[in-house]
Amino acid sequence: LIAIISPAKNMRNLKIDNINPQIIGKERYFTKETEEIIRVLKDLTPWDIQSLMKVNEKIALQSYAYFQDFNFNDKGVCGLLAYDGLVFKNIKAEDFTKEDFDYANKHIRILDAFYGMVNPLDDILPYRLEMQYPIKIQGNNLYKFWDDKIYNKLYSEDNVIVNLASEEYAKTVRRFLNEEDIFIDIDFKVNKDGKLKTLATLAKMARGQMVKYIIENKIDNPEDLKDFTFNSFKYCSNLSTSKKFVFIKED
Repeated sequence: LIAIISPAKNMRNLKIDNINPQIIGKERYFTKETEEIIRVLKDLTPWDIQSLMKVNEKIALQSYAYFQDFNFNDKGVCGLLAYDGLVFKNIKAEDFTKEDFDYANKHIRILDAFYGMVNPLDDILPYRLEMQYPIKIQGNNLYKFWDDKIYNKLYSEDNVIVNLASEEYAKTVRRFLNEEDIFIDIDFKVNKDGKLKTLATLAKMARGQMVKYIIENKIDNPEDLKDFTFNSFKYCSNLSTSKKFVFIKED
């Protein structure tokens, strides 16, 4: 079992004592591809970035600085601690033991527009790039640039993938699935006045909590995910299938 998650827009420089710095890996999956992307990003002006990414001037200038300062030889932060968003706040990796980090590194992957795919213990430098940004690499958008590379690498490691990523990133894998691939979507819904709705904030929190649950309980069988509960979310067998596990919260 490998669970996939999305990156976060914002980065943090969080370092803790629960990781031996010598085991944070520099052998990333797609160094060549990342080098091609950073060459394009380094040529962008702050105003190019502001226009392409639809961000304010402060974020554009920060992103420009990230790109200009990027150097693979610099020391970064391990992947599970490098991103700052609701999912990662709920994973709470800063509380993990060394054994937890080791298990996470085998069973969690962060799909990423810049690095392609990130292991929890990969050495990550700050950047800002989303898969949907209209950046051209070799004349292609990021989806076409990455093509089936992420899918192929992911399924070379495990044949059971649990999807806790947003569709923006999940479709880098989904569009290449075949009948033999096991790909289980996790859906968190709120029952509000008899209607099932996805509330983005609650769904992100639940995704992070499920990653935490997988790591702390050393889950390696997707069936065991059905026991997961968080904030009144509970597995709903009536709405679930072998390819989609639905968790419902009664409002």
